[in-house]
Amino acid sequence: MLNRHFIRAKVLQSLYSFQFNDCNGVNEHNKKLLDSFNSLLDLHTYLFSSLIYIHSLALERIEDNRRKLLPTDEDLNPNTKFVDNDFITLLLNDNELLKRKEALKINWNENRDLFMNILKKFNNSNSYKTYMNSEKGDFESEKNIYIQLFKNYLISNENYFDNVCEMKMEWESDYDTMALWSLKSLKEYEGRFEKLSDNFVEENFITSVFKRTIENDKEYSELINAKVHNWDMDRVALMDILIIKMGLSELIYCPEIPINVTLNEYVELSKEFSTPKSKLFVNGLLDKLMVDLRAKGRIKKLEEETNETEL
Repeated sequence: MLNRHFIRAKVLQSLYSFQFNDCNGVNEHNKKLLDSFNSLLDLHTYLFSSLIYIHSLALERIEDNRRKLLPTDEDLNPNTKFVDNDFITLLLNDNELLKRKEALKINWNENRDLFMNILKKFNNSNSYKTYMNSEKGDFESEKNIYIQLFKNYLISNENYFDNVCEMKMEWESDYDTMALWSLKSLKEYEGRFEKLSDNFVEENFITSVFKRTIENDKEYSELINAKVHNWDMDRVALMDILIIKMGLSELIYCPEIPINVTLNEYVELSKEFSTPKSKLFVNGLLDKLMVDLRAKGRIKKLEEETNETEL
């Protein structure tokens, strides 16, 4: 599951876009937002499929060496530990991954030289040489060599990054997050790509925060105006207002998320997307509004209800 900070950031960006282009309506914008998250699952598939392609190149090289006019003993009797690896065998036989790969028509042949260079660099690494000269280990140690390939030679390769992002320009801003998420998924992989993609994003959370922020825009504006005595609202950054309104939606309509988590998250968003002084404004105003809304019974958290039941 993608972390909620990343999710909140993308919802904020969509709300900002909605402010300037609301002609398609809330539902259409919400659908577009959810589609953008589903597109990231496609990127995840591309990243995983890259290992399958590198494996095919490793196999191809073994066969090419065997067909040499004057093959050496090593060419005729190669070390196949890397290509016969238990982990990659699972990946090669994962029906869900193969189905997604086929649906996306993933074909890395146009990038063959790029992948060959990655494979050659990896083959020259100490980790690869040590692995090839060692006895076969357990599944985790077999998986680890592909994790090292993925982490140190694939997702960190600038040319690979450029090629992937050329497929969909919006992936450029999300690549680092998805690369790390895919790396984590690779470490957890046990033979089912489908399991890794389950609950990829919390659609209910995304839709709730996005739609509630828009639907309650007038009420939230009035709440904010009532608290801002010494500020000219026309001079307050639009992003600050959106962040506060999003925070209000989460405080009121997401009872499972603790108050302190919400407050901290939206202060972090203000640091990331707004002005240097925004964190003070967002933190102070959200805190005041939270106190008032709790006193009126508008904010009720599951953790508080649990504590009351225990008492």
